[in-house]
Amino acid sequence: MGGKYALKRKGFVYSLFSVMILVTLGGLLYLNSNNDINNMLNLNIDEKLRTDELFYFREGAKQDFGRSVYISGRRSIIALVDDILHDGNYTLGVAGDNLATLVRDGTCDGDTLYLMENSSVEDWSANIYDLGQLHRIAVNIDVISSNVTPDGPFSLKFSNEVNVSVFCLIFSIQFNESISSENIIDVGFVEDPFISIESYGYLRQLIKKCNTTKYPYHGMKISDGGSFEYSDNENWTSGRLSFDIDDPDASGKILVVSDIPTGANNASNFFGVVSENASDSSSGLSNYIFGATSALSNLSGLTFAPTIVMTDDEVWSSYIYDELNDSCYFVDVLGPSFLDRLEGNFNTTSKYNVTNETIGIASFISVLELPEELQNAYSSVDFKYYSSSSGKKIKGVTESSPGTDLSLGFLIDDEHISLWNISGLDYV
Repeated sequence: MGGKYALKRKGFVYSLFSVMILVTLGGLLYLNSNNDINNMLNLNIDEKLRTDELFYFREGAKQDFGRSVYISGRRSIIALVDDILHDGNYTLGVAGDNLATLVRDGTCDGDTLYLMENSSVEDWSANIYDLGQLHRIAVNIDVISSNVTPDGPFSLKFSNEVNVSVFCLIFSIQFNESISSENIIDVGFVEDPFISIESYGYLRQLIKKCNTTKYPYHGMKISDGGSFEYSDNENWTSGRLSFDIDDPDASGKILVVSDIPTGANNASNFFGVVSENASDSSSGLSNYIFGATSALSNLSGLTFAPTIVMTDDEVWSSYIYDELNDSCYFVDVLGPSFLDRLEGNFNTTSKYNVTNETIGIASFISVLELPEELQNAYSSVDFKYYSSSSGKKIKGVTESSPGTDLSLGFLIDDEHISLWNISGLDYV
């Protein structure tokens, strides 16, 4: 009996041992299975984090690309102008294409311009590649297109597109995308090579846009008709505008009022008087126009006092003298655009005037700043002067009064006199 039960107990022990072995093996298998799951979970988390890292890397590259093109674009303008001035020759080919190439790889006609070193899109691409390598990301950037076109008279539009591929060297994750940017870049305060080359370096001007709030027009007739008298038989005079009859600096100015007060007043202290009242007394006045209707209302709201020209019975307001002294640039439908000036063209060419928008610009040049052998009786509108266009004197600019020189040699051609509707200010 005891042996039988002993055998049964032994079998039970063996069976229990077998169960324990199975349980242990199962437990081991279970533990191993959990480790695999954990590893898979960790792998998925790492891959997700890596995917996010690639995404943000790509987004950062997109934002940085636009900033890079803006900096490269502005620098390319300066570099091309510097190259033109250094050699004394206008840029060859199409100026817009040359700027686009400078932005893309820093070269012009196959030569790298030193101002573009480490400043092109390809240089940016190399920097992004190096940055990617630090994070075990392979970055490939291909330039698809680069274009530069006018965006109005005083700015250029730089349009660029690249293909960007970012590839994770750990998990084989990849993103591909085309990145585009359009940057509008002002050409202000860049030297005008057209002026420098055409004057043989005697004149040098920065392209500074005329303040159209300060100078709202070149010249404008503000009144005509009425009684007038001038001390000089030329029947015209000019001076800076004043509305204040008690102006302490009245000498040389033109007073414009609704009427001259009766009794003692200071109107006679002015070089000329314009009054809207046709019945005013001319006692003590040398130069006057009475009955100049709407003169005050037409001069209201100006932020800077213009030159007033009294000629026969007409009253004119003019900013031409100020634009000349300011050496500023104005929009000119007859003139060359900025890109045309880089090429030495004397008007806006069809390749740039694709939208029929006026993109030509011009300035007035001071003829007396040229050596005597380069001084000629040509229009002082810059491109007209260098194309040998004849011109006429302008009242209030060429002389402040007959026999008193303001800007000796200043003339304007017939085309601009007609364009600006200032016939009446010109004389010979």
